[in-house]
Amino acid sequence: MPNIYQSLTYHALRQPDAIAVVDGDKTFTFPAFAEYARRYAACLTQAGIQRGDRVFALLENSADYLALYHATALTGFILVPVNVRLSTREIAWMIGHGEPKIVLYDPRNAHSAEAVRAACGADVQWIAIEDLPIAESIPDFDPQIVESGSVDDDDVALIIYTSGTTSLPKGAMLRHTGLVWNSINYQIELGINKDCRAVLAAPLFHIGGYGVINGPILAAGGQLSMLSRFESEAIISHLRTYTPTHLFLLSPMWVSLTDHPGFGDLRFPDVRYVQTAAAPLAEYRQELIRKVFPNAEFGWGFGLTEACVTIFKNRTTAEILSHPGSVGYRWPHFSYRLVDEEGQILTDPFAEGALEIKGPTIFAGYWNDVEATRSTLLPDGWMRTGDLIRFDKDGFAYFVGRAKDMVKTGGENVSALEVEIGILEHPDVSEAAAYGAPHDYWGEELRAAVVPVPGRSVDTEALLQFCRGRLTGFKIPKKITVVDTLPKSSSGKVQKFKLKDMLK
Repeated sequence: MPNIYQSLTYHALRQPDAIAVVDGDKTFTFPAFAEYARRYAACLTQAGIQRGDRVFALLENSADYLALYHATALTGFILVPVNVRLSTREIAWMIGHGEPKIVLYDPRNAHSAEAVRAACGADVQWIAIEDLPIAESIPDFDPQIVESGSVDDDDVALIIYTSGTTSLPKGAMLRHTGLVWNSINYQIELGINKDCRAVLAAPLFHIGGYGVINGPILAAGGQLSMLSRFESEAIISHLRTYTPTHLFLLSPMWVSLTDHPGFGDLRFPDVRYVQTAAAPLAEYRQELIRKVFPNAEFGWGFGLTEACVTIFKNRTTAEILSHPGSVGYRWPHFSYRLVDEEGQILTDPFAEGALEIKGPTIFAGYWNDVEATRSTLLPDGWMRTGDLIRFDKDGFAYFVGRAKDMVKTGGENVSALEVEIGILEHPDVSEAAAYGAPHDYWGEELRAAVVPVPGRSVDTEALLQFCRGRLTGFKIPKKITVVDTLPKSSSGKVQKFKLKDMLK
């Protein structure tokens, strides 16, 4: 019964003096951090949290957040990380959908928590995380649970809400065994071991924050140093004082860092591996990163929340350079197949098709959404990813587009339909189409085209202001264009590839 907590107790026995987590002036050895996780589990149990109950976390990165992740394996509660960038309306919807027993929040998000609490009116305990009596909690667990936890392979550890093809987000249920297998894959492919150290700067409400490099390093007996939130100056300071061996940042973070004054003059020879995800970086930025981290391999991965993150990966600088445009090589312990529009498996190994995958990291389905689960998870164990992919003769994958109408901007998946519904609430708009355009910073820039109601005109600046009252920041188009008509297929669907060409 593999789970993410077991690695803590394993390393607590094998290397009891090794540092596991550093969070500001707090330092935890593996025995101390395992005990910290147990205290969180005991404290939540005393607050009435039972197996299967949802605990929402409106938190910045911290040792407490990380302890909550591991505490899920002790009593079987489910942690639901909340994107702190979301609007009050969106978080309130999530709470209504996820039905948590408790929402935990920290001082930085107290104002947001109060606004959501007033908006949702749900019967939920709202607790400031600093008010939990962790120090007084007595983790009186059976010795077997202390050693190995109490969950089964298929028990859900996390529900991470991710935007889908509808106007509402979906809660992907990630299993303990899936998170463990993701760590195993990283340890195999990147040679991660107990001598590795990483700065955890990517947000823990994003699967990349824990799943990419950081979780695998801790599981291997390495060390994590926490940053509450990404800031370029804080990362640079941390690199100077902490000297990590590994650094993972989402591509917008790398853009911010490479644009930071004087970044190109810095040198960090101790770093052995740097990685991006969410979108490839411009070549000049990659060159700058290789210059600043002269002894590091550079890689990027491609994945999805529903697979506990990575499914393809360019592991090294050489792989990126030798296969330009590729999203990476096949990942261990996965099966892949491409299908056509009717779901028939393609026999041509180099044909473009919709990707389906099977493997131990695949999620358990969407929380409280039977139809979405049924359309994504097939009876034979395969999962539809919604991504259009082709392979080359070396087994490297190339992303062609999204079968699901999504825009990936700044590491966040945005449903085009959700944006379109928000725009269509404006009385002057008759039709709307949201789409992504290539962008150096965001990976894709969210844009929209609108058709006015006959006899009316659309003021694009006023429309953007209108959107700000209905959509969270990263879901607001960066540019809105007024058009006479939207190109459509014979079935009436907007042909966005033609729209993109029309608006270049």
